[in-house]
Amino acid sequence: MNEMDEYTLRWRGREMGPFPLAEINRRLDEHEIGMGHEIFHQDKWITLEEFFASQPKPNPPKASQPAPSSRSTPPQPVSIPASPAKASPLQLKVSLSTPPPRPVRAGVALRPRYRLLFAFLAIIAGFIGLHNFYARQWLTGLLQLLLSVATFLMGFGIIASWLWAMVEALLVHKDGEGIDMI
Repeated sequence: MNEMDEYTLRWRGREMGPFPLAEINRRLDEHEIGMGHEIFHQDKWITLEEFFASQPKPNPPKASQPAPSSRSTPPQPVSIPASPAKASPLQLKVSLSTPPPRPVRAGVALRPRYRLLFAFLAIIAGFIGLHNFYARQWLTGLLQLLLSVATFLMGFGIIASWLWAMVEALLVHKDGEGIDMI
């Protein structure tokens, strides 16, 4: 792979480029493109993630450690001489760590909501969005409440909001934080 090689990118059928690797890395760093974009490499389209995974990784130089001495002095820290940094055309800032199992807010893990209670609230008071407030879906709950008030004032009753709540009672399985209800 040469630093001067240029590659064509594709996103949802729209082709861009050609771009050198330095420009692709810059666009990744500035979030103009993502790892899901496709790159034309070796006569086929592959994702950027696959492309960078297939590239050889440079081996970091190993620091030489002094031989252990027979004296009883404590070990001294080893200093590695500073070498001038070489600009690599292939620099990625990708985190492969897994997210925490549950969202944490202010140091306290959020508890999962109960699906049965969510469905019960949807049946009993779903027309005012109470079940959505319970499930931390504040905007949806507010919209249901406003729809109920508006349709009631126009003389149509609360049937539209109640039907909406029944559908949600059957289909919603996660709360507003993305946690599965138990």
